[in-house]
Amino acid sequence: MWIASKNGFLSVVQHREKPDQVVVRARVRKDLEAIFHEGSIIETPDGDYRFRVFISKQEAVALIAKQVQDIDYPNFKNAIAQTPQQRDKLSAYHDIWTVMWNYAQDK
Repeated sequence: MWIASKNGFLSVVQHREKPDQVVVRARVRKDLEAIFHEGSIIETPDGDYRFRVFISKQEAVALIAKQVQDIDYPNFKNAIAQTPQQRDKLSAYHDIWTVMWNYAQDK
């Protein structure tokens, strides 16, 4: 699952060996720092998602619920443009929007 929020861009996947856990991954550290304690972030220099946090699925549910509770904007891209910590991702989010727009036009 990908999560794009004002805190950053995250990937959440099943832990390979622990079915009750997930791995919350980010390409840049600041996206995890916005949500997790520094000590819980593991750096994996060879991973395509360089930064990771291991949490229970129950914790992940609470994390995602909080992200939804904290939505305070009617337009995501405009919110990113106004969020100093994430503004540098605006072009990437526009690219994702465009790719998905083009995908939908073919359906």
